[in-house]
Amino acid sequence: PQTVEGSFYCYSNKLTSLEGSPQTVGWSFDCSDNQLTSLEGSPQTVGGSFLCYNNKLTSLEGGPQIVRGDFYCDNNKLTSLEGLSKEIGRDVWCYNNAKQFTETDIPSDTIIGGKIKFKP
Repeated sequence: PQTVEGSFYCYSNKLTSLEGSPQTVGWSFDCSDNQLTSLEGSPQTVGGSFLCYNNKLTSLEGGPQIVRGDFYCDNNKLTSLEGLSKEIGRDVWCYNNAKQFTETDIPSDTIIGGKIKFKP
């Protein structure tokens, strides 16, 4: 479906792609604990949290534009936060990646409603 009103869970499935995912999720979208290297195909609007931790992501490009809850991209292989959602309602969790991120790594056009967790 293009739209899911509740949450969409596809975690721990050895996924290598998010192709075919809904484009709008009313609550949370959890694709953690897979083998994803890209967020291409992920929903563009998430009403709750977006969880993509414990993957092999090297980029956030193709990820959601709006996440109204938390954004979890910790425990990946990210070297940049380019492609991070433009609007995040709560916290961003981005520790344990290929790079130790700081405030200066957050794209200037991203609005974050909560805190940024650079360390566990």
